[in-house]
Amino acid sequence: MPGSNSPLYYWDACLFLAWIADEQRPSGDMDGVRELIQRLKRREVKIITSVLTTSEVLEAKMPAGVPRLFNDLMKRIGRQSIDIRIAELAHDLREKTTIDGRVLKTPDALHLATAIHIRAEQFHTFDDKLLRLSGNVGGHRLIVCKPESKNPQLDLKRPGTP
Repeated sequence: MPGSNSPLYYWDACLFLAWIADEQRPSGDMDGVRELIQRLKRREVKIITSVLTTSEVLEAKMPAGVPRLFNDLMKRIGRQSIDIRIAELAHDLREKTTIDGRVLKTPDALHLATAIHIRAEQFHTFDDKLLRLSGNVGGHRLIVCKPESKNPQLDLKRPGTP
């Protein structure tokens, strides 16, 4: 297990989906995902997600061989069950949190509530709407950010080229 000083991060389901699909994202985004997976393997960080993530990810179509990679990764990642405390906190977040005038979606509220419940240092996501909540999620202090890479890869592509 990681040492007590290892950072505890919560991962939103969209990170796993981006990793599985090897999404083409803005420069540096996937570097953070890949680097944190490597740091997880070296036991330098702890990553937790909700059991809800498994359901969300398994709905996606995966290329051949990827289900095994996903299952291997999930063996290293803690999965938090949704209990009544998390469900009630998610309900409170939905009542107190709006994004663009809309109520927080239930899956997003459950993910955020889980991160708050486990006292994650950061909630990692690529969801722009959730990123705007950083610092105050329904009255709870929670950093919502993209996973950062300490050593981003140089993007040598010219702007506008695939």
